[in-house]
Amino acid sequence: MKKIRHTGTLFYYDGLQVFEARDAIGGYYIAMMVESVDGLDRYLVAGVEPERLRQFRMGALDLRTLLLERGEEEWFYGLPGDSLDAPMVLQPQSTPLADCQHLPEGGFVLHDRPAAEETVREARARNNLVLEVAVEPPEAAQEHRIRVDTLVGLLGHVQTIVKHAYGAALRDLSPGTRRSIDRSDAHLLDVVVPAAAGSFRVVLEAARSPDLLGQSELARALQRVDGLFEHVGDPQKTLAMAKSHRGHLAGAYLRLLRFLVHTRSGLRYSWAEPAFTESRARAVSEAEAGPLVDLLSSVSNLGAETVVIVGALKKADVDSGAWRIASEEREFSGTIKAGGPGLAGLKIEGAYRFTCIEEIEELQGSGREVRTLYLTEHEPA
Repeated sequence: MKKIRHTGTLFYYDGLQVFEARDAIGGYYIAMMVESVDGLDRYLVAGVEPERLRQFRMGALDLRTLLLERGEEEWFYGLPGDSLDAPMVLQPQSTPLADCQHLPEGGFVLHDRPAAEETVREARARNNLVLEVAVEPPEAAQEHRIRVDTLVGLLGHVQTIVKHAYGAALRDLSPGTRRSIDRSDAHLLDVVVPAAAGSFRVVLEAARSPDLLGQSELARALQRVDGLFEHVGDPQKTLAMAKSHRGHLAGAYLRLLRFLVHTRSGLRYSWAEPAFTESRARAVSEAEAGPLVDLLSSVSNLGAETVVIVGALKKADVDSGAWRIASEEREFSGTIKAGGPGLAGLKIEGAYRFTCIEEIEELQGSGREVRTLYLTEHEPA
């Protein structure tokens, strides 16, 4: 008996109306809710070609045409399992699909207007959030090329600033919501078009599919990144915005700007979700990046964050200043800061409250991070 699994929600309105799915051997399917049977939604299901499914996602093909103009006659009804992740068992139907009373009327498309921008078209085709980054290093002036270390550094810095923007956005949510979706330490973006036409254009896609409403968690992060790039022509406004994001996000932003200055590059980016009619776009030129780096670098501890740890002390090396403390979640290690408190008198296995400054240093211009915790205060817990 054939089974399929949900792979992406295409239309949600008071319930899951249209979704795409795959079978055990990788075949593509479209499923449309048609009626309720004993309290369960019943779906009309048909196999579709990947390219025609892509056209439907983009709004270039209506649902009726997608269902009827196929290379096969087989179609099914299906009832959902206990959850969205559970397989749906398909029941083959013998009558022609063209005679089915549940076929949709013509004209049902996912998007009312065709996408005028490439980023929006890409987001719709992939049914996911897409981020397009175009960098303009000197070597791309005459032909479509970029140095390997520049490309690696660019991707590393982009991933890093999005990661910290995502972590900052999560802090605005309730603890329960934050725990359910927190992926700030996970892989967030995949490169899906490594070298498209343009100065040097890279297209990235959210590593996780959008929710039932077609929204990606990463939209929260990119909205914060947009704020940092909104006034790049006005260093004082940019400084105020960076201070409002003081911590690892501001530090990642400064390191990205330094990278652009070092590689003599400008940067343009745009991003979109499938439901967007136009992308969100920002840019910074090489000439704008220099003054921003000078101003932001003058702010003390712009990229540092305060971390408070309560737990049992496992190590306290008075001579080297190295320490390790275990909280209920995990172990942390760090060192003392010049002019700060020492470790003399602390008891191993004693319960303490450590207040630390976490600083991040970039590893050789790659965007990769090395984190260090500096102890600034301690007291018995």
